[in-house]
Amino acid sequence: MYLTLSFKFSSREEVVRFLSFLEKHLKTTYLVTTRLDHVYVQLEGEGKELEEAAALVKRLAGLARQGRGVVQIPLLVLFRDANLARPIPPDAVADALTLSGVASHVRGDVLETSAPYEEVLKTAEALSRMYEEAERLPLTPQARKVAVAYAYARGVPIEKAVEELAEAGLLNKGSVISLRYPLEEVRRRLQSLNRPG
Repeated sequence: MYLTLSFKFSSREEVVRFLSFLEKHLKTTYLVTTRLDHVYVQLEGEGKELEEAAALVKRLAGLARQGRGVVQIPLLVLFRDANLARPIPPDAVADALTLSGVASHVRGDVLETSAPYEEVLKTAEALSRMYEEAERLPLTPQARKVAVAYAYARGVPIEKAVEELAEAGLLNKGSVISLRYPLEEVRRRLQSLNRPG
């Protein structure tokens, strides 16, 4: 079975970017035709495989058209493209971006954000290195997630972030450092703590 999708881009750079994403991430058999700023993608497959491929192609087109509001970045694409020192939870990327002033959240298998793709990639790579550093500290997984996102957003070392979060009453310090409140409550309090003013 075949399915043809048509996309219009605003520049040749977006077309090239889209074609690069297709080459890197689309595993289904496909044929591409380009005419100026129009790209036609014919997918071959059956049932669910074809539906999933079409959804991925549409998300990749949205990603190629960066700078146009909220973008849905497939997590599989993000983590394939990022050069990670160690795995990181997807919501840690969303938390770090949000604390940096760019509203972001994970919904299903996508990261929804208005940050440019390159910034999201850099954030994921930096968080991965920071996660590696944080493994030396006796942090619970949730406390590590919060401390790393906070350290990234503030531009401070992980140890200083842990100290600041403990002083703010968000972390319990003991033989193991843990969250004082449920994760969603800590996120809410971090937002108000992190606001300039």
